[in-house]
Amino acid sequence: MKKIFLAFTAALVVASSVYAAVVMTARVGFLTRLNTNEEEFSRIIQDSTRTTGWNLLSNRHELYGVKFYDSLNTMLMAMDKYEIDEIALPDVVAEYITANNPAYEICCLAQTRVPMSLAFGFRKDETQLAWKFDRVIQEMNDDWTLPEIQGVYIYNNNRNKPVSFDSYDGAETVKVAVTGDLPPLDYVDEGGRASGFNTAILAEIGRRLKVNIELVNIESGARNAALSSGRVDVVFWYETSEGGVWNFDAPEGVLLSKPYYSWNKFYHITKKQTR
Repeated sequence: MKKIFLAFTAALVVASSVYAAVVMTARVGFLTRLNTNEEEFSRIIQDSTRTTGWNLLSNRHELYGVKFYDSLNTMLMAMDKYEIDEIALPDVVAEYITANNPAYEICCLAQTRVPMSLAFGFRKDETQLAWKFDRVIQEMNDDWTLPEIQGVYIYNNNRNKPVSFDSYDGAETVKVAVTGDLPPLDYVDEGGRASGFNTAILAEIGRRLKVNIELVNIESGARNAALSSGRVDVVFWYETSEGGVWNFDAPEGVLLSKPYYSWNKFYHITKKQTR
């Protein structure tokens, strides 16, 4: 009888350990970061000893298994197939996805100790173009155009409003890489029209510089190749931290503009559980 009890106890311990391993591990999808791999990035976001830089302060304590994807759509399909458990996104993107798709819900909040920012990226030799973009971004901050666009396309009900680009005969054409797949920041709507906050900023920059803007949809992992090869002149989204504490995206050879949007909250979304 004692042997049976000991065997049962041992089996229970093993089963508890297996269960703990299951509930303590979450496979989380992130958009591809270009200056780090999945293993290193996983260590960074779990490191609770850091006082600056990237440190997720989640109300969950699972061990994260990180998986990179080159587009939001690919990540969502992977979650639908249960290849990953959650997707980590900037708060406004997560809110948009869950508000427009009842199959998903926000499961937890994570914060970075240092705000993360989006910036334009240029080749190192394109200093003149970078300077022009920086000048216009500063002008748009000074005259409140930038926060106004943010209000319309991120926080108001008009955020689905398509963006129109002006055309200038004989003017320079600037090819810009965009995701086309990250609402409400930038995306292509059901009518095939460019929409979103990033896109609206870019249209305003084109108007102020009197240049023609040509959008080129590029997946996350292909940004640097598109820029270095000359396929595009500008990459519209590189993610960096305030003061450059962490730079997961732009490698050597990429010149970053002034940041045009910042946040410090990431929401993890998951498939809604049937109850």
